[in-house]
Amino acid sequence: MPPAPSPAAESAEYQGRSARRGMPFASQRRALASLVALMSCCLALAACSLLPGNQPTTLPTAAVVPTTAPTGEDEKYTCAGIPDSSLHAMFGPNITIDTYPSSPIRASECRVEHPDRESIVFSSEFWYVYDDSDPWYFLASGREESTFTFDGIDGQGEARTSSPGAEYDYGSTVFTCGDHYLALTINHGSLMAGDMRENLIALTQSALPWLCQDQPIPGLDKTMEQARPYYAYPTPLPSPTPTNTPNN
Repeated sequence: MPPAPSPAAESAEYQGRSARRGMPFASQRRALASLVALMSCCLALAACSLLPGNQPTTLPTAAVVPTTAPTGEDEKYTCAGIPDSSLHAMFGPNITIDTYPSSPIRASECRVEHPDRESIVFSSEFWYVYDDSDPWYFLASGREESTFTFDGIDGQGEARTSSPGAEYDYGSTVFTCGDHYLALTINHGSLMAGDMRENLIALTQSALPWLCQDQPIPGLDKTMEQARPYYAYPTPLPSPTPTNTPNN
């Protein structure tokens, strides 16, 4: 019986057979290593996709805010003209809704804080255009600009918003009727349900009766004209004369 071949001889013979079959042994080993690495990456990606929070999601394309303001007796308007329920629909039940105490008209300026952020995620203001004032002056402007209108309403809207998943997740809308305007701003859009632009337009639409049609502002019970300060006219009215009262 001939002696058994040594391991070195077996390896040389195997390499020789591999070379005769058209692929060098070293190339086979590199191909096998690459295949193993590729399979490992695929398994890792598959495992990650099954983890909570990594499920594929559909980006929002519609509003979660109703286009008609609720009128029930129990409906709350912390911000004049803006239903609390619409803010909760966008940002959930645990938000803090507050107004700016220094507003010239009570509750005309509003802000919303979210428990996951130490900053404001929503703000609103209704006011008047006069003295060449620009409603956009202090607003956060997204990079996608568009306009919008509503059937039967003599007014014009402008949106400067961001798409879901964009690096800049903030934006605003302004709608003007005559010299009345409503400005709405979203910050940290990732915390909001629904599409930013569609939510703001829907919220604006729900405000049209008091913004453009001379109906009382919910939560304030005055119309825009009844609430207008004397100086907020294109031509300011004379300052009211203080009433003198006798000293007691």
